[in-house]
Order: sequence, then C-alpha cells, then structure tokens
Amino acid sequence: MTLQADTDQGSTLAHQWDLDKLLDVAKIVKGHASVPLSRFKVGAAVLTKGGVIFEGCNTECLIPVLGVCAERNAINHALIHGHKDFLAVAVVSDLYAPLLPCGACVQYLQEFARQQSRDILIIAEGRSGERLITSIDELFQGGFPPDTSVEEIQGSFSWSLE
Repeated sequence: MTLQADTDQGSTLAHQWDLDKLLDVAKIVKGHASVPLSRFKVGAAVLTKGGVIFEGCNTECLIPVLGVCAERNAINHALIHGHKDFLAVAVVSDLYAPLLPCGACVQYLQEFARQQSRDILIIAEGRSGERLITSIDELFQGGFPPDTSVEEIQGSFSWSLE
C-alpha cells in the first residue's frame, strides 16, 4: 500500500522534518548489521517528538528467536536514552523494492503509538529509490484502541481447559 505524503500527518512531518536525513541515517547504520546467516542487512531510524533521531540495525543469532529487527533495535536505542515519543520510522534494506516493518515490529510500534495516542509515520525506501509512506494505523488496523487498559489486555489472554 502506498500513501502519498500529502496526508495530514505526512505533510506535517514532511514540512517539519527532513525525511531524507532520516533515511540517510538508516542507510548508514544498515552497514553495521550483524547478519552472518542471511546476509540481509536492514537499517532503521526513529524520529522522536523532540527531533532526536535514533538508529538501529538488524542482528542475527544461530538461535533465530534471539535476533532483533532494525526497527525494534532503533526503538530500544531511543528508550535507553529516555525517549519514547515517536513520530516517524525510516526503514531501508538491500531489496530493490521498499521493505515495510514486519508484523512484530508493527505490533511493537503500535504499542508506543497507543501510549502516546498518536500515529507513527513509516517511510520505507528500496535500493531503487522508490519510497512507500504509510503509518502504523494503516498497517495495523484493528489494533488495541487507545483507551484499552493493561488489565483489559491481560484479561483477554485468560483461558481454561473447559
């Protein structure tokens, strides 16, 4: 799905923030990815409400579940430094076409968006230079509504053998 940057949030961000700079940071950090198994490098950069950019790259391990996507590494990098108000995420890879965040990363981002009652812009760029601009709300329709409590979420995971 491709959304034009002239959506309300996209045009605001495009005028306030340099999306090319965000993508450039993601491209640089992509080179630091640790991917001995797949050799598939991904770089990401998150922009905070305060205008600070934090980067992340993907990492792999022989035990697959221990690997971490670039987007989540970038978010965790921001969290380590006390930032959690995210406005945008840029994602780049070696694919010719733009690569959108995986489902786990979309879920992770959606939880921060929900906490802040805001959407998060997603900018993905492929090796071709083609860009997809979308948002967490577009990618993850039907996620937890902003007023959902932690207790309500935890209660939804209750089950029995009956």
